Amino acid sequence: MSVATKLHVQIGEVKVGREGQVLTAILGSCIGLGFLDPARGIYGLAHCLLSNSGKESTEITGRHVDEAVRSLVALMKIGPEELRKVKAIVVGGANMTMPVDTDPSRLVGSINSGSAYRAVRKLGVRNIHEDTGGVLGRKVTIDCTTGAFDVAVIPRIGAKP
Repeated sequence: MSVATKLHVQIGEVKVGREGQVLTAILGSCIGLGFLDPARGIYGLAHCLLSNSGKESTEITGRHVDEAVRSLVALMKIGPEELRKVKAIVVGGANMTMPVDTDPSRLVGSINSGSAYRAVRKLGVRNIHEDTGGVLGRKVTIDCTTGAFDVAVIPRIGAKP
């Protein structure tokens, strides 16, 4: 049995994995945006710091959700005919710094989450899993051999789920 190669996706990065690889990211208020294309055996994960760049660009980056979506499509070579077969996961967007009673419209994590949901919907990709909000970080893992993904909560001292 071979050991899978772990590809850790840092803030602002977008990575693509295939059989024998595992994509992973540690998230707080950032969004982990995963695209799953099991039929073609290709998977992508972006680690988005912010919601919208406000610009059109062909740069490969995951810093902003809008850039990450374009980057995932480009790196995974997803054509218009494949969009309906691709599945998305949106993870993260926790409130890591503000009081728990803060208006969600002021929270970076909430803004990032909303931006990710809208971008996936606009692209026509089906969102199959959401795990966002709250006050706890998460670790997302995508096994590119099996297509399975996992989201684990990261405990935080003094925080309640």
